[in-house]
This record gives sequence, C-alpha cells and structure tokens, in this order.
Amino acid sequence: GSGRAGLAGLLNESPELDAVFCSSDLLALGVLTEASARGLAVPGRLAVMGFGDLAFAGDTHPALSTVRIDGTVIGQRAAGFIVDRAEGRGVGEKVVDLGFQIVERAST
Repeated sequence: GSGRAGLAGLLNESPELDAVFCSSDLLALGVLTEASARGLAVPGRLAVMGFGDLAFAGDTHPALSTVRIDGTVIGQRAAGFIVDRAEGRGVGEKVVDLGFQIVERAST
C-alpha cells in the first residue's frame, strides 16, 4: 500500500526519522506494516499518528494513535452550505472550525 511505500521512501531519504503523521488511518496502517517488516519498534523507534479514528484504529498492533473528527457534523454543515447556495443565500463563513480530538493509543 501507499503507507508502506511512503515510509520506505521517507526512511531512504531520512533514516533518522522518528515520527510520522499520516493524513488517514489507512495510510498509518501501511506505515505500521512497513515498520514491522523492517523490525522498527513502534513507538520506541518510530511514532505513528493517523487521522480519522476509523473503526480498526484501536485494533492495530500497536493500537493506532489518531485524530478524531466528527464526520456527522462535517456532513451536516456541508449539506447546509449546499442548500444555502442552491436557494441563493450566501454561504457566509468560508472556514469553519469543527474541532478535533487526539486519541492517544500505543503507537505514539
């Protein structure tokens, strides 16, 4: 997967790399897989952080630390923007802070 290839490339360029933040939990799963294949201890040698808190994140080995966002709220706000625009109303805010939560597990 692309997480595995991504970590391989990063380590080839920067062998001293000690932490990786991934834009998705799926990429982070690939990073964990590549780290294991290379015998790199996570989190001892390499810390790994995902994004999304997908259902499998707590079941990886080690359990994946991740950033949790509220997808339901994001969908509701996006739908509201679409309806407003379709009905000729301005969208208003262009940047909306919906917050996040760091879920610290065993990979960091």
